[in-house]
Amino acid sequence: MKIVIERATVLEIIDYKSFPQPLGVGAVGMVFGKVSNGLTVNFFSELIYPFHLDADGKPSISSQFALNAIRYSATSEVLVAVQYLQGHGWFESDVEFIISGEDPFDELQARGWKNERGSSDDWGVAERVDMAFYLEDVVGELEQDGSEFSKEWYYAKISHLYFSDVEMPDVAMTMGILLAQLWWRADVGDVAERGQANSAALQKANSARKEHSKAQSEDKNKVIAEYWFEARVELGNEVMRRDSNAAQAIYAIAMRKRPKQLLIKATGEVIGVEAIRKRVSALRKLEKIG
Repeated sequence: MKIVIERATVLEIIDYKSFPQPLGVGAVGMVFGKVSNGLTVNFFSELIYPFHLDADGKPSISSQFALNAIRYSATSEVLVAVQYLQGHGWFESDVEFIISGEDPFDELQARGWKNERGSSDDWGVAERVDMAFYLEDVVGELEQDGSEFSKEWYYAKISHLYFSDVEMPDVAMTMGILLAQLWWRADVGDVAERGQANSAALQKANSARKEHSKAQSEDKNKVIAEYWFEARVELGNEVMRRDSNAAQAIYAIAMRKRPKQLLIKATGEVIGVEAIRKRVSALRKLEKIG
């Protein structure tokens, strides 16, 4: 995530997707972002060309680029959508999407489409109903593959509505709702994914810490049990039956041998008699010692 501040304008790049191969027009990917200008906040999406990329292959754009890329018309929104779908293999590379006319009478057209017989005959100007049928199939394929609510599904659904009848008020409203959902998912979903990744990493670290702590505890018990048997040879069973006596005897041996398993890491001192006594009691219950 990259944030650029220029005066009162704040640009945030939410996501960048590179195409498997450059489009016919030379675009190598598409950038998705949010630009705030004063109290106004808008989302934008725009094609990225090689000269927009920095040395690391990431988009390097200005806030003015983002402001110019804000798409207010439904036609422009759908142009972004179909270009994205084409970049991900849903349209043949020789299909050209263009906007004809001038605001407020813009219309999106498709040229260079191959018919069902596989010939290279052009449609000339794509019929709205034909594009609607085609996009309806794309939506169906995505839903069958379990990709409903993916970015591709949103774009296909929005485009299908546009070519069905964009002038109907309920269709335009539905498109707006779908776009709002799409950008919310792009904005919040990325944060959620990072949160899940961080949570998984934390769980993994905690699990590793617990395993390490368990191994250290077992090493301590092993040394204490060894010293208990050593002390029993010198002091006898009767003395070693009492936990407090056994702890004192083991502590004396540890002070002499200073095993790393019974040393406090921060101070280098041997663990206290009380700590040893608790472990002796636990080992006795487990029948590790007499």
